[in-house]
Amino acid sequence: MRRHLIALVAVLTACASVSAPPGGPEDKLPPKLLRVTPDTNAVNVTADAVSFYFDETINDRGTGPQEVDAFFLVSPSDGAARVSWHRSRIDVRPRRGFRPNTAYTIQMLPGLGDLRSNVMKGGATLVFSTGATIPTDRITGIAFDWAAERPAANAFMEAITPDSITYLAQADSVGRFSLGPLVPGSYLVRAIIDQNNNRALDRSEAYDSVRITVPSGALELRAVQRDTLPARLLTVASSDSLTLDVTFDRLLEPRQDFAATAFRLVGPDSAVIPITSVLTPRMKRSADSVAMIRTADSVRRADSLAGTPLQPIAPPVVPLVRVGAAPPPTPSIPAPFLALTLTLGRPLPPNTAYRLSATGILSLSNRTQPSERSFTTPRPLPPQPTDSARTARPPAPATTPPTRPPRLR
Repeated sequence: MRRHLIALVAVLTACASVSAPPGGPEDKLPPKLLRVTPDTNAVNVTADAVSFYFDETINDRGTGPQEVDAFFLVSPSDGAARVSWHRSRIDVRPRRGFRPNTAYTIQMLPGLGDLRSNVMKGGATLVFSTGATIPTDRITGIAFDWAAERPAANAFMEAITPDSITYLAQADSVGRFSLGPLVPGSYLVRAIIDQNNNRALDRSEAYDSVRITVPSGALELRAVQRDTLPARLLTVASSDSLTLDVTFDRLLEPRQDFAATAFRLVGPDSAVIPITSVLTPRMKRSADSVAMIRTADSVRRADSLAGTPLQPIAPPVVPLVRVGAAPPPTPSIPAPFLALTLTLGRPLPPNTAYRLSATGILSLSNRTQPSERSFTTPRPLPPQPTDSARTARPPAPATTPPTRPPRLR
């Protein structure tokens, strides 16, 4: 009984004690990397893991659905790296351990966070060797999202030797990459826009690859969806009586010469309609801009002849660029495309069937195959009645305000 009373008194005393509420400002700072072992540029390293030390506990689920494994790259790679989480320390090693006499690069990518979801904006890169020297050669360059004509931010990079040793890296926010250190030799370099972050090339993902010999100059890789099939006509539409908009089912090689003789347009009476020019999307945008300027100039001249004050032509809209900031790089070759515009030598009548054939048009795979597509020009619009032919609306009947019945007394 006495023991129960003592326990009850202890519980009541604990409940009655007043403790200071948790205070201090809320932690909004991301984790800070304190040190990495071994040191960068170290040689003759015998450690079995690379250790990253932080000033606080790292969220072992990373940010969102990604675990901490997704934030480290080991190069050269022998498969998915082994990443061990120890609260404020993370150990990284190759799947089958470090090989002797090999230079390694361990890249910690941006995105690690603490338990309060404060995320590190930057990363870190460590280079060391299990041998006596570190090679000096690297493969550098920039990767582009070719279809969008902009840098491929965070593109997944690979350099593969003839005996299948794979070096890895991730491009930065403007597509720049650096693979190595490497020994001189032949490498297949590949850039992947890794949409699902699985560090592999999937069928629907954009990529580019090139084989080079190290040492080499800077590379430009243009990632785009690719296949080995030729391009075939997909749709033909008549935007007006003198213009056809044509699309293909595969991206076209933008550096080829699109000659008018590559197309043949035949009418219902087997008569051939001449094609005078073929416009790429970039050429069409330029032609549309010139047409807009000419139209505005014609209106100005007509207004001046009519005595109307001239209206100033609005200057083209130029996107604002931060002072001192360099514009983002663009690919040296125009982006591939699916559509072409054909201009005709004579107008096409409405509601008439035609057949368009194409030969010698190269896809991105540099393959070609003849194809054709039939289409019908649009029906003519019904005539609109003129003002004089319109039936006058009958006038609304006159209405008189209702009268109140006389008040009975």
